[in-house]
Amino acid sequence: MQSSPSSSLNNNTHRHTLIALVTWLCRIVTGCVFVFSGFVKGIDPWGTVYKMDEYLVAMGMPLYDSLILAGVFGLCALEFLIGIYLIFGCYRKSAPMFALLFMCVMLPLTLWIAIADPVADCGCFGDALVISNWATFWKNVAITCLIIWLIKFNRRVPCIITPAFQWMAFVATVLYMICICWYGYNIQPMLDFRPFAVGTDLGAEVEQNEESDDTTFLFTYAKDGVTKDFTAEEVPADDSGWTFVSRKEIFPDGDKNGDKNKETGHDFSVMDREGNEEVTSEAIDSEGKELLLLIPSLDRISASTTYKINMLHDWATAHDIRFVAIVAAHTGDIAEWEDMSMPGYDIYTADDTAIKELARGNPAVVYLKDGVIKWKTSLYSINEDEFTAAEAGNNVNAEVDLLPYDGKRTLINWSLIYLAVMAMLVCISFVPRLARLFRPLEYKGERHKKEHAGKNPSDMSDKS
Repeated sequence: MQSSPSSSLNNNTHRHTLIALVTWLCRIVTGCVFVFSGFVKGIDPWGTVYKMDEYLVAMGMPLYDSLILAGVFGLCALEFLIGIYLIFGCYRKSAPMFALLFMCVMLPLTLWIAIADPVADCGCFGDALVISNWATFWKNVAITCLIIWLIKFNRRVPCIITPAFQWMAFVATVLYMICICWYGYNIQPMLDFRPFAVGTDLGAEVEQNEESDDTTFLFTYAKDGVTKDFTAEEVPADDSGWTFVSRKEIFPDGDKNGDKNKETGHDFSVMDREGNEEVTSEAIDSEGKELLLLIPSLDRISASTTYKINMLHDWATAHDIRFVAIVAAHTGDIAEWEDMSMPGYDIYTADDTAIKELARGNPAVVYLKDGVIKWKTSLYSINEDEFTAAEAGNNVNAEVDLLPYDGKRTLINWSLIYLAVMAMLVCISFVPRLARLFRPLEYKGERHKKEHAGKNPSDMSDKS
């Protein structure tokens, strides 16, 4: 028994409708994952640079900082662009192919990370969403399957932005991401997903940590390519040849595995200049005004930077603001720094990971009032002219006016401009489609009028 042509036509229609719905779902899901991944990494380019540097060190492939930074900017813009193209249907054939090429790199990389576990987390979603290495790998497997579907069926559903305007979407998207990355690198991330955001009472956390359990530390040092852990009593002398690498905290109860040491996470602990005794309460004031100069990589600070640091110190002293420096370095590097900069402020040490969590930049500046974080920025974003202007005006709130930046407001403004441009491109793209939709009706009416206008009325009467 053969099926009728109408039933076969209905089956094909249902099949095409189902394929279209699944394709749209694949577009939206895959595009949103790429957009979110590129956005959160672009918001915090310093964090992405740190994570990429961890990868390169684990692979034994160190690169220049400038190359890593350029790669981070390009990676964030590429991920975000692929996601936008998938969502809006731009370059329906090329965009899924680029996404597949991207996953051809990320799939084996995340598999290696899951097996070898060279880093704590892959950092694919920055600090906004931390997932396990194996979860990252299986997430990439699922995304790759969706991309393969799009390669086969993406051209069966229409694009939202027509090809004539897709180059404008490219320019707007890349410019938007570059601006976000630039702001996050030169000032601070517009959105702070780290534990020490603006408004955090750092002084209260310090007091709480002091009253909590008794924790001890292991100090990791390196010498002649060999790393070794030392307790606080066994820390080698400066002239022994050992170089400080990192510090690990031993929790009394251990972790879920029972005996695995955890790296310091969200506990901001400050050590003395020699790195032997914890003096967090001495370095962080829970009362009064304080500027923290944070230097996670002391060996990468240029000599010209010391002039601006000393100017900032003099300005803080003139406004009764305590000024301290917290660096990640051993005493030998600190001694060289003191010979070069002639500092008039106290210097403390801390783990570089803790410093990077508190603020981005090398150096970075954090302003505290009664232990509460009021603002933070990189040193290079502070205009030196603001020092003298604040002194001349004798403004009691000069430390607040010193930083006029509002990252969240700037992000909202830039995002609204970008969304307005994309909405305009979508609206312009639908104008020809609406014209084609109504054009057949207009042509049919005009043709009917012409046919009746060309006929003789007498012929019409004869036929009747």
